Amino acid sequence: MERSRPLRPVIIACLLVLFLFLITLAVHLVAVERNLGPQGLGGVLGATDLLLKIFGGLLILIPLYGVFAGLKARREATSTGIMNVYHDVLLRLREKEQELERLRSAAEARAQEVESYNENILRSVASGVITFNQDRVVTTFNDAAAAILRMDRGAVIGKTCAEVFGEGSKVATLLERCLVHGEVLTREQFDLVEAAGRIWVGVSTSFLKDRAGHLIGTTFIFTDLTQIKALQEQVELRERMTVLGEMSAGIAHEFRNYMGTILSAAKLIARQAPSGTPSQETLQTIFQVISDMDHLITQFLNFARKTELDLKLVAVEPWLRRVVEQVLGQAPGPHPNVEVVCFPDVPEIRMDEVLMRQAVGNLVLNAVQAMPAGGQLTLVAAVRHPSGRRREIELQVGDTGSGIPKDRLGKIFLPFFTTKKKGTGLGLALVHKIVLLHNGRIDVESQEGKGTTFHIYLPIS
Repeated sequence: MERSRPLRPVIIACLLVLFLFLITLAVHLVAVERNLGPQGLGGVLGATDLLLKIFGGLLILIPLYGVFAGLKARREATSTGIMNVYHDVLLRLREKEQELERLRSAAEARAQEVESYNENILRSVASGVITFNQDRVVTTFNDAAAAILRMDRGAVIGKTCAEVFGEGSKVATLLERCLVHGEVLTREQFDLVEAAGRIWVGVSTSFLKDRAGHLIGTTFIFTDLTQIKALQEQVELRERMTVLGEMSAGIAHEFRNYMGTILSAAKLIARQAPSGTPSQETLQTIFQVISDMDHLITQFLNFARKTELDLKLVAVEPWLRRVVEQVLGQAPGPHPNVEVVCFPDVPEIRMDEVLMRQAVGNLVLNAVQAMPAGGQLTLVAAVRHPSGRRREIELQVGDTGSGIPKDRLGKIFLPFFTTKKKGTGLGLALVHKIVLLHNGRIDVESQEGKGTTFHIYLPIS
């Protein structure tokens, strides 16, 4: 229907010309029949002859025009149809492109969501998570692992196990057991010595596989056991102290009975012996030795007996200054320069003031004695916020004395171990006991010829 519309004027024109042609032909035939000459009726025959030629030509031209117009219309219709098809295909391609873009964006958003979700899981777990690929390169190192191992996460990712932990380290050995021998470790405990100190960790491992089940690496799960080890140490110390206290009470009682008998006999001899004789000097030596033994037994009993804490809230700075003043008031000169630093955010803490004064006072006295010619005595109180651990107050007692030999640092808290000529070896052991009774811990760092610093860590309740 649409294609026939352009041909209607041509058909109408053809019919009109045909009609005129037929009329003219009729007139022409009449003129011929009547034998009208060219001059008859005003030259009708000549006129009709001309009109017949004109209308005949038009009858030929108009159909040709119609044919050409039809072809042109058909060509235009075909071209329009092709263009319409092209535009339709182009429109569909654009729709498909938009759909693909939407699907790609949705897939990227989903992948980012999954990745963010996995990162949130790794960030939220309290255990440290480290993954190694088959080339021993660290591919995952979460925040908990950074806190437990005291390492910078950004400085670890992309490095090999040997670069991070050392070629012959315990972690490298465990990794080789997993990747080379195919072992899965359910629980391994070992200690690591870092710049911040010694830490204990527990490690479990598992194989890391892709969706096809192919091995692509190993996962290490770390747990910080430092506090647990400290608690175990406290429990073991208390058990030893209980047993030692029960034994020492009976032994000390018997020793004092024997010492009492010796002292009574010595006094009896002293009353009978003339004054100024050598025997009197010998007896005075006996009295002195018995007095020293009694003092030693008293210290031993104080160290070994069960102690009940009288906990009270104590303001740290004034208490710390009183401890220093009391020790320096009793110690002979010359006294070192003293600096006491207490940061403003240090709160009051619950402690047995008398026992803790004894512990810190012992450390201050040792520092003064380590600097017989004077030096620098520094006491610092600060709040620590170790990641994944309780808040603590750190008390530092540092001196610039002679220091402690490296081979003796691990023994200084043992009972009866001393580096002093007249020491009993119970002073630092008692300090250690008092700190542990407060659920705290104590560390020491020292360099010969440069000085010693004790670190006491007490929990903030």
